[in-house]
Amino acid sequence: MIKNLLKPYSSILFLNSPQAGALILMITLINPSVAFSGMLAVGFTIGFAKLLGMSEEFLTQGFYIYNSLLVGMGIGFIFMPSLTSVALIAFSASFTFALSFMLNRLFATYTIPILSLPFSIVTMFVYLASLKYSALLSTLVNNSSMYDIALPIMLSSFFKSFGTIFFLPNNIAGILLLSVVLYFSRIIFIMAVVGFYFGILIHSFFIGSLTQALYDPYAFNYILVAIAMCGIFLLPTIRNFILALIAVAISVILTDAIAILFNYYAIPVFTLPFNITVITFIFILSATYYKEFNYSIKASPEKSLSNYLSTIFRFGEIPIKIELPFSGEWSVYQAFNDKWTHKGEYKFAYDFVKREGGKTFQNEGVHLNDYYSFGEPILAPVSGYIVETKDDLIDNCIGDVDRVNNWGNYIIIRSDEGFFVEISHLLQYSISVKTGDYITLNTIIAMCGNSGYSPEPHIHIQVQELAILGAFTKEFCFRSYLENSTLHFNGLPKRDEYINSTLKDPTINSRLTFILDDTFEYELFENSNFIKNISFKIKMDNNSEFYFEDEAKNRLYFFNDASEFYFYNYVGESSHLKALFILLPRLPFIHAINLKYNDFLPVYLIKSKAQTIVIELLSSLNKKYYKLIKSYSYNQNKISSDYGKVELSQLQKGFEIIKYENIELKRINP
Repeated sequence: MIKNLLKPYSSILFLNSPQAGALILMITLINPSVAFSGMLAVGFTIGFAKLLGMSEEFLTQGFYIYNSLLVGMGIGFIFMPSLTSVALIAFSASFTFALSFMLNRLFATYTIPILSLPFSIVTMFVYLASLKYSALLSTLVNNSSMYDIALPIMLSSFFKSFGTIFFLPNNIAGILLLSVVLYFSRIIFIMAVVGFYFGILIHSFFIGSLTQALYDPYAFNYILVAIAMCGIFLLPTIRNFILALIAVAISVILTDAIAILFNYYAIPVFTLPFNITVITFIFILSATYYKEFNYSIKASPEKSLSNYLSTIFRFGEIPIKIELPFSGEWSVYQAFNDKWTHKGEYKFAYDFVKREGGKTFQNEGVHLNDYYSFGEPILAPVSGYIVETKDDLIDNCIGDVDRVNNWGNYIIIRSDEGFFVEISHLLQYSISVKTGDYITLNTIIAMCGNSGYSPEPHIHIQVQELAILGAFTKEFCFRSYLENSTLHFNGLPKRDEYINSTLKDPTINSRLTFILDDTFEYELFENSNFIKNISFKIKMDNNSEFYFEDEAKNRLYFFNDASEFYFYNYVGESSHLKALFILLPRLPFIHAINLKYNDFLPVYLIKSKAQTIVIELLSSLNKKYYKLIKSYSYNQNKISSDYGKVELSQLQKGFEIIKYENIELKRINP
């Protein structure tokens, strides 16, 4: 209940922190009427939601309640607390919650946030209605601050604008609120400052007066627009910084236009310009699949950026991943956008051939059987359904091509993820599957041939959006491949590179398939001296995400995607689980002997809090600052690095030995 009460306060500033909410609540006490009315609104809203029978999950999402909080504070800002104002708060807050719920369901279809639009709508009608309520009009108050400090207009206008977000147009309130923001998010602080003063600059340019622009009571809209556009709904990057400034400039014009329109009925503008501007931008960017859209909003922009960068460095920026369609060593004949046929709408494709001694054939290379690729098995690069095949075209003699049937014999597979994979130039009558069959990864599906427009036997593979022969290609990458003794993840080999496929070892998968309540006991040794027994337990959170938990409630989140096991998030203080993340960030399900691979660890695992803050700020300017490349050796059941080593259990689930620094954990076998 306490978290439900506090979360709306922090949500107004796009923070997801009960601690920030508690501090902001205390700051609102600068104006007791605003503070009291806001708390009443939250209380009435929670009571109304429970009366409707809504589950706890709706109350834990701050945006369902913070609009009601704003309505309550707005009423408290204009009217002194009275029986009439309390009744108005109760009904207005309840309706605002209902409107928030409705708009969220409607907007969710288009991935659009409701922001504070319900507050703007409801408060507009409340203010109009209050003109007829004489009992309320008698309680109008002068909300000029009794206690404040004098500051130069350039500073005072900013602090008062920031305080106005919480109906506290006061220098002291603004300074305190900004201090909270600075502690929890440096990026929000920077965007608040930049957004405000850039908006003032644009406004003064249009109206010809800097002083008049600084005294604009609705300049806080510039702050909210800048924060939302660079850090919350879009990732904090240079490109989005520029977009945020453009959005701020647009909000300046909207603010003036709405102020003129509303002035006739003396209705305050509130946050309507902010809502219109940001919702419009978010709709466009979401509909066009904008690359730097923040699809996973975290507790702060820093955490969102950290999550994004960690994800793209560790798992690649390309979402579509497939396996290589062969076993053994092959070389790249053509890569993306290469010099021959992979051009334009068909640029996202790969061709592979087998080579020995740098040549693709033996003898004179006159006959098909001279070519090392000819007749080699082709493996399914994904699991999925066969949607179309053709295998009755003859294989061309060397030197001939089929210009009519460009793709030759082919297979189109609909992957379990929904995209389609086409493999072409197959050997005549070699396809071993039929339309409608479900195939699993690495199943032999055909043989390499020379049908279609093919100068010599090779494998052509592409990913496409449609199940149509010759459909335009989509960008993809290969989930894993070997180059000599180096294992690459989510990469794209270059032309003429020699690579090996990584066939999966299901026994490793079985040893890393954990289920709820699995418990692992260890003996803890420090400098070879026994200290105590400890245990890790498998648990699941409200989002159905699995994690290891120790006695101190530290959490280490993991995932098993049938191709590899990896850790992806850690919540807690320094612990053995945190060390385990560093020691074993990922493990591919392949049988390995003396392999090496790199991984990119999240900054917070390795660096101090102060270093992490600096790196996150620099990373918003250039992604490279977040790259922490760490090297690992993978030899049978042991993964080792400069940090230590982890050994898998041979006959049971889990990790047998975890060793780092002067610490060693030895599994207690059940």
